[in-house]
Amino acid sequence: MALIIDSSTGTVLTAHTCYFLPDDTFTDEEWEQIDDFSDSEIGRIGKENGVNVQESEGLLRSISDALWGDDVLGIRDWNADTLNAIADAIRNVRPDLVGEE
Repeated sequence: MALIIDSSTGTVLTAHTCYFLPDDTFTDEEWEQIDDFSDSEIGRIGKENGVNVQESEGLLRSISDALWGDDVLGIRDWNADTLNAIADAIRNVRPDLVGEE
């Protein structure tokens, strides 16, 4: 299980329950009011608008495996299949990053 550790407080969180909210999720005024929300409201906002940290970490590992997973002796045979595997991983985990096709 992946953990997220807040280095300023030492708080330990599990990645599968954490969400990343991009800057453009809210207006500046809405970000300023985030402290007024209850923990359950913030949790709901994270699930509805955020990106799950564990899924994003898994995406990074998938891309890494596509690029270097079979790199036995420093031989990299990147080709169209490599690019397609990376594109498929992004489409599956972060469709919000995929442009119009």
